[in-house]
Amino acid sequence: MKMILIFLVLGALALAVVAAKSKSAKTRRNGTYRQRSLMTDNEEEFFGRLVVALPDHYIFPQVAMSALIESASSDKKVAHSDRLSIAQKRVDYVVCTRRCEVVAVVELDDKTHSRAKDELRDARLEQAGIRTVRFQARNKPKVDAIRAMILGSTVAEASKAITEPTVQSAVPVGATPSTQQ
Repeated sequence: MKMILIFLVLGALALAVVAAKSKSAKTRRNGTYRQRSLMTDNEEEFFGRLVVALPDHYIFPQVAMSALIESASSDKKVAHSDRLSIAQKRVDYVVCTRRCEVVAVVELDDKTHSRAKDELRDARLEQAGIRTVRFQARNKPKVDAIRAMILGSTVAEASKAITEPTVQSAVPVGATPSTQQ
């Protein structure tokens, strides 16, 4: 009888150990994953256009919004809520200078885009001082138009500065031509 009781206690302990290991293995599960494409074929083709249009810039595809902006609130609860609202969001492309300063966010709008969500995303980026440039996937512009739309007046000003001679005054600062001899 004692032997049966000992076997029952050992069996119960063994079952408890197995159950505990099984439960802990489930909580530490690594998941099952596979590689996916960084961009769709359409996004990849447009990426090529961006690279050609902006050879003096870096183009980063599929960037997390949290890498670009953060909450400006000093209230911890509001800041946490703000972080959660952008946590799973990403932008199609980020255009940066060679010093990695953000020039603009570029979005390639297709049928998966929602106007309301896009406006909210644009407003959040604008609050942080980041401009969004949107292109339609079905009507993608040529390289020159892309460059002009992204760099805008920056290109015009740079071209003007290169082609127009600068006129420097021979009058010292604070002096007027009549006081100078």
